[in-house]
Amino acid sequence: MTASMGSSWTSSLISALADELILDRDPRTADWVLPGNRAFLLSLFVAYVYVVKVRGPHFMKDRKPFDGIKPVVIVYNACMVVLNAYFMSAFLSRTYMSGGYSLFCQGIDYEARDEVTMSLLNLCWWYMLVRIADFLDTLFFVLRKKDSHVSFLHVAHHILVVFNGCYGVGYGPDGQASLTIILNCFVHIIMYTYYFLSLLGPAVQKHLWWKRYLTQVQLVQFCIIFVHMMVPMFYNCGYPRPHIYIMLCEAVFFFTMFMRFTSRPTGRGTADQPRRAIAAGARCTECVSLVDCATSAGTIPVSCSLLYT
Repeated sequence: MTASMGSSWTSSLISALADELILDRDPRTADWVLPGNRAFLLSLFVAYVYVVKVRGPHFMKDRKPFDGIKPVVIVYNACMVVLNAYFMSAFLSRTYMSGGYSLFCQGIDYEARDEVTMSLLNLCWWYMLVRIADFLDTLFFVLRKKDSHVSFLHVAHHILVVFNGCYGVGYGPDGQASLTIILNCFVHIIMYTYYFLSLLGPAVQKHLWWKRYLTQVQLVQFCIIFVHMMVPMFYNCGYPRPHIYIMLCEAVFFFTMFMRFTSRPTGRGTADQPRRAIAAGARCTECVSLVDCATSAGTIPVSCSLLYT
């Protein structure tokens, strides 16, 4: 009798956990290409890490930096500003502005197939491709022999953002996560605008005083995402629990890692590079991944601040 009760309790617990953590594919996107495709995701991530951490640096080992691709990087940054601005506007119009979304708590209706909802899902699919295109950031670093900028945080950020896109479109990208996507677009607009302008030379760089606020913008983003995702934890609006757990964990992870980099002493690790450059009288004319040199009179770096990309 006792053994039977114990077995029944265990089965009930496993069943409850399965219901809590395991989702079925979103029927609205079940036949779409790429979303929810584990083999594609795994292959993409393995290839990305291999190219930027192994094969790429090995290929560039005895070669000079491909600084000639700077115009390509400028065009790439400009395109990313335009794309993120478009997606931010499009997401807003299909959710909180004209889509009837609740800013407080918005669930997912997996049976909804109206024109606005399907347009939103289609938009999420294209946005996923844009985030995959972000991998070019890292490739540009490798080709210009800036391997120190291909940090764990940089690589993890790109991988997790793409994972979110593929997972979201496969298992439900709308609902509460819409605000996260909009915030992500907004931050990318600011960051890519800064990257674009910083590559235009000293005459433009001296006007980028507002870069000191970039770190605060990103920290605020993580805090908003965390608080916003906590709402459906305690208020049932039909938003899937697995989505909540993933977003909360990522918000904590990025906030913690970002704070770790911003609080790192300038005499250690990556942050030490600008110090050595200053000592050598080097010029800093463009932004880099986690370290950005502030310039005085547009040429000689006089201070450094940690940035997250």
